Amino acid sequence: MICSNMLRFALFIGAALSLNLNDLLAQQIQLVNPSFELPGTGVIVRSWDQIDGWSNSASVSSGVRKNEYFSPVQGEWYAYQYGSGDNIFQETDYTIKAGEIYTLNLWARSINQSGNASKTTVEARFFYDDMTIVTISTDVNVRQLKGAPETTPNDDGANVWIDEGYRHQFADVHMIQPISADPILDEWTVIENSNYEAIEGLGWAVGPVIAGDQKYIYGTLYKDNSADFYSSVTMIKVLSSDGYNYTWSDPVTVLSHSKTEFPWVEDPHCYYDEATGRLWMTWGGGICYVSELDPADGMLISHPNDSEFDNQPKESYTAVATWPETRLGWNGDAYSSAWMEGPALYEHNGYWYFFGSYGNLSKNYTIRFGRGDNPDGPFYDQYGLNLMEFDSVRNEFGNSILVGDEGEQLVPGHPHLWEENGKTYMGYDFRKKSDQEMDFMGIRRLYWVNNWPTIWTPVTLTFNADDYPDAIGKKLGVSFRNSGDENSKMAVDYVSIKRSGSTELQESKKTPGKIGLDQNYPNPFNPRTKIQFTVPKQTHVTLNIYNQKGEEVKKLVDGVKCAGVHYAIFDASELASGVYMYCLQTEDSIKMRKCLFMK
Repeated sequence: MICSNMLRFALFIGAALSLNLNDLLAQQIQLVNPSFELPGTGVIVRSWDQIDGWSNSASVSSGVRKNEYFSPVQGEWYAYQYGSGDNIFQETDYTIKAGEIYTLNLWARSINQSGNASKTTVEARFFYDDMTIVTISTDVNVRQLKGAPETTPNDDGANVWIDEGYRHQFADVHMIQPISADPILDEWTVIENSNYEAIEGLGWAVGPVIAGDQKYIYGTLYKDNSADFYSSVTMIKVLSSDGYNYTWSDPVTVLSHSKTEFPWVEDPHCYYDEATGRLWMTWGGGICYVSELDPADGMLISHPNDSEFDNQPKESYTAVATWPETRLGWNGDAYSSAWMEGPALYEHNGYWYFFGSYGNLSKNYTIRFGRGDNPDGPFYDQYGLNLMEFDSVRNEFGNSILVGDEGEQLVPGHPHLWEENGKTYMGYDFRKKSDQEMDFMGIRRLYWVNNWPTIWTPVTLTFNADDYPDAIGKKLGVSFRNSGDENSKMAVDYVSIKRSGSTELQESKKTPGKIGLDQNYPNPFNPRTKIQFTVPKQTHVTLNIYNQKGEEVKKLVDGVKCAGVHYAIFDASELASGVYMYCLQTEDSIKMRKCLFMK
């Protein structure tokens, strides 16, 4: 009742907490063509006179391009520029005002060609007239991991679980890293004499998963022999641990297929859904499937007497994605030839995602994905095409590209996703040279835009108008450029500016040692959004949703939470569009924020 009464009082006194649609939209400063879209059928434009909203003096080193290989964050086009370029800029119609804070956000990445390790640096800027207000420079090259991954081949990695204070990576070798370290910036170490590497009969294409109090690793054994095909999913589980080393069970066969080539029972990856306590496995080649496993023993949920695929009931597997070699007259698309394998599942903000390795491992692997409402599909690409369906106009099956060749990382594949401290990471393997059959371990930060994944990097720049009095009353402008090496190539997409009052921004900052309640993301949303909160100690927590009358409409959390970062999903699909309040209450603190649901 405390939170509800406070909310009713806040609503009564008016603008302190109430926010209508016009107010929320007013926080966004309008930019012309923020994602560089162009009409027509062309794929590249180098004349900035033809690009609405934006200006640049050069016509050779920059422009806009339409290329799905680099998977733009918003729309189909993005801006590009080679290194040492001039500013690409836009002056808005908005006048800088005292007491306001302005935040620029853009998405950027390196699009260096294969083998080109030139440094790509995005320099973003606020300006007025010909005066710079503030700038920021961000390196957007793909990072090479440090320590053992620099020199140690590691096929089908990086497959990570977090246990007893360490990140453990399992593939060709067993590597660890303290969880206090950064998974991308800090060193990884190979476990010498790891019991994992002494196991015989597990195979490769390893998929580790912690399912409740059980820890499993799944592998692949197969014989590519036209006279005697055989492929299988194998599994081991942890019996005990000694620090960061484990004692394992003997391998068992979970699923197998013999005599004929298809289906390929290979490349298992698993995802344990903590919310439901269910364990899911993706597997396959050419066609990829999802099967449910029993988290108590790691076997198929139906517990068949025979592992042979042909003897399993049809409800024990679901085909969810394909990129087959078997379709007559078709051999993939312009980027990846016809084949797929190495699938993975992931859940985020109430959506389920399928990721897979598309193409030829040695030549044109790309990681692609689709999104759905359930772990066993169906999954759809960003155009709404089912990953199992063929579009004759596009001349391909459903898919959205996430990442392909970039700089010194070629043919990325075998994705594995995990989350820690509110951040999503994707492990994968890649090759340093196209003519060398040697895979290495990579990890990238994954971000989410409108509940779609991206490897583009967000670049954010903020200034308080009160700190720059000469800027007050002037038109606000933004710009960006590639200040990196001359041979580097930068891409930028989805530029936005938000304004806020200085008091509002200060109140949103977390105070160390106190509870924290983040702004929901996305916002506005339809129909799901993620609410992240932090508690400094173990305590009873409630997280409730209220309408503008102060009436409780949803209870998201009601229980004891340990110290750390947590999140809940607010699904408003049964509610009316409008402004809602969410209230976090612990034994000694209360926090409230507002969000906007737009159907």
